[in-house]
Amino acid sequence: MNKQQKSATKRGIEWTDYTWNPVKGCHHACRWTMPDGTVAECYAETIANKFTQVYPHGFEHHYWTPSVLDEPVKLKKPAKIFLDSMSDLMGKWVASEQIEAVLDVCRLAHWHNFQLLTKNAPRLERFSFPPNVWVGVSAPPTSMFGHELNLDQQKRIVDRQIRALQTIDATVKWMSVEPLSFDIAPLLVDAPLDWVVIGAATNGFKTYQPEAEWVVNLLNVLDAKKIPVFFKGNLSWDIWREEFPVLPNNLV
Repeated sequence: MNKQQKSATKRGIEWTDYTWNPVKGCHHACRWTMPDGTVAECYAETIANKFTQVYPHGFEHHYWTPSVLDEPVKLKKPAKIFLDSMSDLMGKWVASEQIEAVLDVCRLAHWHNFQLLTKNAPRLERFSFPPNVWVGVSAPPTSMFGHELNLDQQKRIVDRQIRALQTIDATVKWMSVEPLSFDIAPLLVDAPLDWVVIGAATNGFKTYQPEAEWVVNLLNVLDAKKIPVFFKGNLSWDIWREEFPVLPNNLV
């Protein structure tokens, strides 16, 4: 597992304590078109391309590493653990047996909170999640599997994500809206969310802020439902928020 650095000069993933990747690699090939027309690739793909010794077959290859399954159990201090920062555990290429093996570890290491995030929401409906697994969906990119997604297609993906979250049983249902690349607020009015992470668009070291109106609209929807909000460090906003979901006493 990798502990996330949280200092003034070095920032990891702000909303988690550790990343853990028994499954690595992704077939989604996500891309985001920036406001200036440039195209950004998935941050995990960029990282993988720098560490070819860890990803010798490229990021689009599926890597299963059962040798790291016991790492959360060895960590005795309760922590938030992002369990698929370099993958998508719910990816259609991941064997169900591997997913169940990961979830079994989450059940065993019950003192941790595991944060799952997927772009393949329909597959969530096939599994039962321990109460210490936060089940999340990620706002769609502008391109997946080599195909461009227009705004209507992106909105349909969000609708399908919401239906999946409505179907499953999870203590925390959450969404990563990073980047906030269109006015997503109207789509989340009836979403069963317990937490939302909001961020800007990035391409390397360059950051593109969302329209202020989109942020305001989203905050209005979330605040009306008393949904906690966490701002990513790449977002520029006056009144800062780094809230976490309210958990039952046995999961705090």
